Amino acid sequence: MVGGSNDSFLKVLSTESFQELTSLPYLGTITKAKWHPTDNRVAIAVQDGKSKPAILHLDNNKIIELDSITNDGARAIAWNATGDLLADGDNEGFLTFFDATGAFLRKIDTGQKGLMGLDWHPKENTVVVVGESISLYDFATDSLQHFEDRKEEVLMLSVAWNPNGAIFATGDYGDFIQHYPPSLQYWTYDGEKIKTIDESKAEIRNLKWSGDGALLATASEKLRLWNKEGELVNEKSSENLLWGIDWNTDGSRLVTTDEQGNIQFWNQDLQPMKQLKYGSAWSP
Repeated sequence: MVGGSNDSFLKVLSTESFQELTSLPYLGTITKAKWHPTDNRVAIAVQDGKSKPAILHLDNNKIIELDSITNDGARAIAWNATGDLLADGDNEGFLTFFDATGAFLRKIDTGQKGLMGLDWHPKENTVVVVGESISLYDFATDSLQHFEDRKEEVLMLSVAWNPNGAIFATGDYGDFIQHYPPSLQYWTYDGEKIKTIDESKAEIRNLKWSGDGALLATASEKLRLWNKEGELVNEKSSENLLWGIDWNTDGSRLVTTDEQGNIQFWNQDLQPMKQLKYGSAWSP
């Protein structure tokens, strides 16, 4: 697995031995790290202005900084399914596209104040992004749609397509002052809301479908697993608020990170396997 935090290092860890394999210096708070689907390189989103988002080639430690990104940094980044396109969502609401080498392609103003999360459709070059609302951008037709997520104004934090490409899920911050609960929501491809779940007692910072699309894992005050119908399958309490989450390739393990810098590995029954401590919130 790969990730980072505000300690100005990108780290690669073994999910088998749980040992640190590589630690590369890179200034700035790393908010998201995404493996290329086929090559040994990683795209990272960075904020606080110390460095730009970048592509890091782990075979030779070559770093390619991504131009045309706002100085306010970014929190969302992802490769498309084939790895020939990279999308970055920044803190000023712009969606910027690059080719596989990091060359600039185009920049889209989504009309949002800032983008917190994005995900590519698993079969098409379409990107769903979230911030103050939901936007769907089709790269092939250069068209942008907006979906109404909820009547209350809340910050949306996370989004993920199911591998079947028919539905996606979103998680938001809620508003505890206004007594709006954090919501997990299921959506169709066309932006029709399927289900709203108000189970979480803290913001849903990240969510991730298993590789077969059978389970959705969400990171909040608890680690929770949901099926495609939005039914709770399993949950596990966390001592600290969970920030990051991901599955391994075959869905037999999960990894979570929390606000105190703990990296926790879990088996598919949500039994803890191994914990590593890094001292600051980590984004896998």
